[in-house]
Amino acid sequence: MTNTTILVIGSTGKTGKRVADQLEKRGIDVRHGSRSADIPFDWDDPQTWAASLTAVDKVYITYYPDLAVPGSVDAIRKLTELAEDAGVTRLVLLSGRNEAEAEKAERVVMASGLEWTIVRCAFFAQNFDEGAWLDEVLAGTVSLPVDDAQEPFVDADDIADVAVAALTDDRHVGHRYELTGPRLLSFRDAVAQIGAAAGREISFVSVPIED
Repeated sequence: MTNTTILVIGSTGKTGKRVADQLEKRGIDVRHGSRSADIPFDWDDPQTWAASLTAVDKVYITYYPDLAVPGSVDAIRKLTELAEDAGVTRLVLLSGRNEAEAEKAERVVMASGLEWTIVRCAFFAQNFDEGAWLDEVLAGTVSLPVDDAQEPFVDADDIADVAVAALTDDRHVGHRYELTGPRLLSFRDAVAQIGAAAGREISFVSVPIED
């Protein structure tokens, strides 16, 4: 592993920063894939992708803003082609559950001819304190277009553990893992538990998707 360089795309994100930290603690050379990195990587600027992949052995792929959005599959296809051209040997893709575009992106990676592992995840627990819902949690009201749907929220630290294993252990090549937390919670119950832990009331409001 001493001569391995791993590109972590999204190394400032919720899972990416954890993956990069773990790899660096193991003494593995990490190339940070972000707009602020020494060799910048920007999903919105495909001209940056080839340079980031140069002299890289493995890649952890997180797509911004989300694999579920239109255009993600074409971007993953182009990145995969560039990775193969650059001599990359392994791709580990962070994917999402029950998302049609994400599943198409998975198939692109699986058909690439490179070693691959798919890490398919439930909603991150950290979305409440590091991500899109933090401001609403702090404001005291979380509004989402869900009602009684239950989700097995998963911890980003656990996701990082799996991704690092997939990047460093050959036994995970060719596998697709679906990661969940230990139990199902409705979003309403999750928000209530956060409020109880914080010692203050945080309400949950179900809103139409149009809002």
